[in-house]
Amino acid sequence: MPLLYPFVVFLLLLILATLIRGPARPETSSRKDEELSRLRDRVEVLERAVLDQDRDLRRKFDGL
Repeated sequence: MPLLYPFVVFLLLLILATLIRGPARPETSSRKDEELSRLRDRVEVLERAVLDQDRDLRRKFDGL
């Protein structure tokens, strides 16, 4: 039984440390915001590529 005491103390300290640290919610929200901004940049580039009239004309001439 005395051999269990150090393990119990260690587990209690580990639980206490996880409770003090708390959840990493602000980090995940900033990560989501960063991912959304990268996706918006990609969409913007794709819109420019699709709606560019010069690129459309070049594609049509290459198809002739």
